[in-house]
Amino acid sequence: MLFDDRCLLFIVAISTLVAAAAAFYWGAIVSGVYKNPMMARFRQYGEEKRPYPICRFLESVGVLSGAIAILMSSLTTPGFYLNGVFPPLIFTILSIMAFVGDYLLHRKPEYAQLLPLWYWELLRESTRQERRFMGYAWLKIPNAMRWRMNGDQAAFQVWSDMVRISVIYGARDSDDPWRIWT
Repeated sequence: MLFDDRCLLFIVAISTLVAAAAAFYWGAIVSGVYKNPMMARFRQYGEEKRPYPICRFLESVGVLSGAIAILMSSLTTPGFYLNGVFPPLIFTILSIMAFVGDYLLHRKPEYAQLLPLWYWELLRESTRQERRFMGYAWLKIPNAMRWRMNGDQAAFQVWSDMVRISVIYGARDSDDPWRIWT
């Protein structure tokens, strides 16, 4: 036999950890707690491509639920029931629901554009030039401030409005030695 049962169980356990990390990452992006990947999209040249992080979140939750169902079915005894319900069945149904939700969101992109909310508000309220400046201004702020604005939506809104005002009115640094060349 090429693989032992313990080896297959180890591979499923590692897959579960990877899927859990992916679900956590995409969940943080969808909830608006982690803004770096979405702000990086503003810095790209050319036509803006609309991301759908909710679809990636549902895919990772589906894989995670399927991996947990496989782990639980291999770790539990055949007669194991929790108040009359077989736990791997619950995770299998959750996995199927996540994949069906992902399929439906791919078919109707207007629903997939609902999350994260701050991103779609910026798309609605700002121009492409303002968003590009926001993307590059996001790189200029210190990491501690970036983490603060990741969690505080009101502070992020104030910061984005300040960047937009500086773009509209063309704020310049008076001590800039290169000013004479522009």
